[in-house]
Amino acid sequence: MRRHLVGRVARKLTGPTLVAHGLVGLAVTFGLLNWRSRSVTPPAEPRLIDTAPVPVPVTPVRSMDTTQEPQSAPVGPLQSALTSGAPPQQVMVTTRPTADRRGTIRLIGQCVIEGPNRATGGWGTDTWALLGLLAEHRSALLTKAMAGDKLWPEAAAPNDRFAGLLKATRAKMCEALGMPGNYGRVVIQFKGGAGYRINPDLYGCDVWQIRDLLAAAAVATGLEKTTALTAAVNLYTGPYLPDVPHPWARQTADALNRGIVQALAQLADLEEHPELEAGHLEHATELDAVAEHLYRRRMDVYARLGRTQAVHYCYDELREQLRTRGRKPSTKTEQIYREIIDSE
Repeated sequence: MRRHLVGRVARKLTGPTLVAHGLVGLAVTFGLLNWRSRSVTPPAEPRLIDTAPVPVPVTPVRSMDTTQEPQSAPVGPLQSALTSGAPPQQVMVTTRPTADRRGTIRLIGQCVIEGPNRATGGWGTDTWALLGLLAEHRSALLTKAMAGDKLWPEAAAPNDRFAGLLKATRAKMCEALGMPGNYGRVVIQFKGGAGYRINPDLYGCDVWQIRDLLAAAAVATGLEKTTALTAAVNLYTGPYLPDVPHPWARQTADALNRGIVQALAQLADLEEHPELEAGHLEHATELDAVAEHLYRRRMDVYARLGRTQAVHYCYDELREQLRTRGRKPSTKTEQIYREIIDSE
């Protein structure tokens, strides 16, 4: 078959030019025939190398300090991956958790540690007292000696109890975040060989939020001021550090309470509707039951609303609160009350 086809092509070609073309034709013909006679083997597909990073669950690593606690650092997944010779592209490092992975320490109205893993609470007073001290040292460092003096002022050697309490508190904070317990020095950091602080990248605190809102309101105006004050008041769901009986805790709690009362008074000043203004003042006197100037403002608002009975109730409430403390309403309060009643 092949010889017959070649002979037919050769007989049609004459002359030098045609001979050359004929040779080309023969080559093409033979090439086609040979191609068709061979079994077709597709070229091997190129091997694809997956260079996408393989996520390794890595607990956020604390920043390096010049002086560390006298303990060996825990070896976590990141350190294991780096020392095992794994290529760099196979390690994904998360140095700062996303917002929904952060925890919150709640010390207002209740004492709870909240995290994406769980919310935990119900521990002894010392745990919450330590967290309260750390919360108060947001922009400073809490030293071991200072913590011992504040937590156990009557103890002969208070510092001896600090290490155990710190370890237990760290473990509970790790548990709330779903972190291994040996990463305690990440949640409560030991900085520069000087003292301790809560890692702000991993935990927030409700008292920090309130103080930030009050600070923002102090320099804001208009709607921004009202919004910040309202948010701060809404976060204040009860006394600060309610389970901590230490004098320093009660003094700090009283100061925060006064800040919220002042915020409510400012909201009353900014309010255009008397009914809402009265609501802010009523809330303020619930928090400060002997603030006579707020009771006087309440009586004035009730008078503007034509609520005479509320004026009587407000005055009687103040008189009873003062009586339990061995006091009586001031002359100014008595005068305002009489003027309102006489004008009816």
